[in-house]
Amino acid sequence: MSDKKYLVTGANSKLGKLVISFLLNEYQIKPSQLIATSRNPATLQSLADQGIETRAADYANKDSMVQAFKGVENLLLISMDAVGKRDELHTNAVQAAEEAGVKFIAYTSMPNPDASPVFFAFEHEATEKAIAQSRIPAWKILRNNWYFENLIDFYANVLHTKAWLTASGEGRHAQISRTDLALAAAAALVNSESGKETITLNGPESLTTSEMATLINQVLDISINVVHLSEEALEEQLESFQVPADAIIFATTMDRHLKENKSDGTSEAFEVLTGKKPQLFADWLQENKQSLKAISNA
Repeated sequence: MSDKKYLVTGANSKLGKLVISFLLNEYQIKPSQLIATSRNPATLQSLADQGIETRAADYANKDSMVQAFKGVENLLLISMDAVGKRDELHTNAVQAAEEAGVKFIAYTSMPNPDASPVFFAFEHEATEKAIAQSRIPAWKILRNNWYFENLIDFYANVLHTKAWLTASGEGRHAQISRTDLALAAAAALVNSESGKETITLNGPESLTTSEMATLINQVLDISINVVHLSEEALEEQLESFQVPADAIIFATTMDRHLKENKSDGTSEAFEVLTGKKPQLFADWLQENKQSLKAISNA
């Protein structure tokens, strides 16, 4: 249908902005077919200027979301950043989508949420269950592997100090770029099917932390030293650096997830969904070399 409406939640997030861009440019969706939501629609002014409808969506208020989702056929639910509350808030969004008559929903989840030790995994597991138990006719769960961009967003100190303290051992993780995941989300939204499916979106290679560090050193011409520790020793070391407790829990449970190979995999779902191959880590490093070097030299 030429007048089909597509809605992207969290449209002012880094991922959301990229998804909107792919919908417009890669898939030639007209601005008039797009709806972007945020808790604060004022942050979406640049999208409104392009002719995209913007709406407020308060996840804590299901009735407001029912109104925000009215008239929408295909909806992309981008995982919120409200860690600790997302199970309830995402469930509100799923129920609102169902009440609003949404025909297809895609959700950005994480690898193996039902078996992961990561402290927020239960939120993704609960959201997946809410979608599966809903009466929404069709859906696709996108289990996104970790972003390459986490190196900038969460591990910039590794670049700066040249020391990578880790309890991940020889665990492998098939990381992928945020841009590739945005393309996959846009593809899922546009090429919606009548079925119900859970897919894992991996990068093209599964690397250990040491292998990642080797590639970083080669591309950036620096010398990061990987220090392998037990989870207990890592926790003690981070405490000695006065790292906040929440950040320590994040780091240790994330490393346990990696050590247990919960982010390992060779799924070709990305290529099947998009028709393209995901970017290699070395190529991503080269593409972002200038900004990564700036962090390293800071």
